[in-house]
Amino acid sequence: MRRKMVSVVLCATMLGSLAMGATTVCAEDKITIGSVIMNNSGEWFAEVMKGQEDAAKDLGVEFSIVSSDNEISKESDNVATFMAQQVDALVISPLAVDASVAAVETATKDAGIPVVTWNTTVNTDVTSHVGVVPAELGGNTGKYAVDYIKENFPDGCKLAIIGDSNYEIGIARCDGFKEALKELIDDGTVEIVNEQDAELQEEGLDITEQILTANPDVQMIWCWNQTSLLGCAAALQNAGKSDVVLMGTDMSVELAKDMQSDDITLQAITTQMPYDMGYQAVENAVKAVKGEEVEKEVMIPTYTYTKENMDEIQTYIDEHQDLVG
Repeated sequence: MRRKMVSVVLCATMLGSLAMGATTVCAEDKITIGSVIMNNSGEWFAEVMKGQEDAAKDLGVEFSIVSSDNEISKESDNVATFMAQQVDALVISPLAVDASVAAVETATKDAGIPVVTWNTTVNTDVTSHVGVVPAELGGNTGKYAVDYIKENFPDGCKLAIIGDSNYEIGIARCDGFKEALKELIDDGTVEIVNEQDAELQEEGLDITEQILTANPDVQMIWCWNQTSLLGCAAALQNAGKSDVVLMGTDMSVELAKDMQSDDITLQAITTQMPYDMGYQAVENAVKAVKGEEVEKEVMIPTYTYTKENMDEIQTYIDEHQDLVG
């Protein structure tokens, strides 16, 4: 039987973590949830964290978030710290399907507590997973792109892809996008002239500049995540390339404002519901601690915003403005 720490002691421990960069919500209930996030850069992760924090408040549990800053060793240390604090459940977005197994099993096997993964998966059994179908996230943008290309590029379209070959979700998003375009690729309507990896905003900017130099006739670029999309949008604006059509995944307030602008042609963004994902992950963890039934897999729906629907874009900005500094 695991020994429970009293609420006052655990809250003091978590407040100590807060001084090192963790976000903590304390309550009188003795249920304690630890959250390990891949990184805390960008609006997407801010929205996930807001969802997790709100769930913890609504459910009256003690809660702490720490970031692994995309480092496997730090992820392992974060999980070990939570196990030492004897949290009742862990929610985590694993950095890697294989390399994160040891850290996750520290909780599931060694400590014997519920683990809820979100966004990304890991090659070991967990209590529940909350996410989206990654191929659908890229595929839905691809479906929109097919109709757009047929209408706007009757002579064919030269396409560049800023993708990812490091994370399973990134690979799946890219595969989903290309699969949706397969018919147009096969018949020669779409030519993929450049395909490179980028994850962070600065990388997206640099890669886009390289693409514009190597392929000055490029007509469309698709980006696999929010930060690379932000970088690509900045590069296109800097270069005055409003004639290049941009599409991608993961909406943000800044990107929504870019869609409203005529400086670039940011035409479509298929997005997850990160707030819902974060909220559901913590909710499932609390249910598991209480011995309630928990769905093994929860898929959050996606949505595609397009430049044609300005009212929806403005609504997004109004509802998410508080997430930006």
